[in-house]
Amino acid sequence: MTRDEFKGLVARIVEDCKTLAQQYIETWQPVDPSWDTINGAAYLRLSTDQQVSVENGSLEQQIYIAISEAISRSNAEKVNYKITRFYIEPGITGRHDKRPEVIKLQSNIQAGKYRFVIFKELARIARETDIWKRFFRLCIDKDCAICIRSFPFNPNDPSQIFQLDIMAAFAEYESNQTSRRIKENNFSAMVHSGKFNTSRTFLGLDQLSLSGKRA
Repeated sequence: MTRDEFKGLVARIVEDCKTLAQQYIETWQPVDPSWDTINGAAYLRLSTDQQVSVENGSLEQQIYIAISEAISRSNAEKVNYKITRFYIEPGITGRHDKRPEVIKLQSNIQAGKYRFVIFKELARIARETDIWKRFFRLCIDKDCAICIRSFPFNPNDPSQIFQLDIMAAFAEYESNQTSRRIKENNFSAMVHSGKFNTSRTFLGLDQLSLSGKRA
């Protein structure tokens, strides 16, 4: 597959996910019409284009998880959680907050458009503690609840903020450990297999053979 073909594949996957998200928005129905309805958003992210293509179901899965979370919270709180926009950020790192969709999301939270925002997991927001803390402060100031699957979190509860800070620090450590392991694996592959961050042998790094065996 050429580079242009790969880019086209990624673009089609993203477009399909946007279409799916828009269909949900246009056909949304309240869990119970007698309940109040609050508007919110969902944010989806994958770190690289390779993840988007190899895990081509992952972005779609995040959409369904967000929808399921909205329905679950609606039933639990007797309030209709309505997702009015999906922010989809494919192939971009979570180590900074200069992401176009995150900037738009934060701007709309600042404007008071959302009462909640849904993420699949903490790492989708960002992978740096300082970024998380800035985002949490914004949500607290604007009364926008952060909804993370399997982790009911109320940003207005100081004890839960403290708990989340601990989890954020742990997640950042885990991310750094993963990056280190990837670098070590790439270096090992280069030294022992003549491969440089790829599955093919890198030109000029062919291993020396002695008596028909690789040295």
